[in-house]
Amino acid sequence: MKKATEEYFKKQGETATVKYIDPSYMIRSVPANAADSLYCMQLAQNAVHGAMAGFTGFSVGLCKNKMVFLPIPQLVATSPRMMNNRGRTYERLLATTRQPNTVPSHII
Repeated sequence: MKKATEEYFKKQGETATVKYIDPSYMIRSVPANAADSLYCMQLAQNAVHGAMAGFTGFSVGLCKNKMVFLPIPQLVATSPRMMNNRGRTYERLLATTRQPNTVPSHII
């Protein structure tokens, strides 16, 4: 892709420099340690427990050294960023994860 992009611009009479940065380096530059692995396992297990118990609309987190279910509406209510649940970004998220939009149309 880099080569094709450079060739395209060369044919157009322009110079292009393409640099690739591996996004995995931006996320974590070292392998997960034992504590990371344990924490991820606990998050996953508790998410499954919540789902199997019939809960929806929650996230799992660690509060005061206890694993808790956090209701997503309360979790994001104080967020400085808001997402339009009828907007393009949210629709792309639903399409990517192959989930239906369950937000009622009167809530915007």
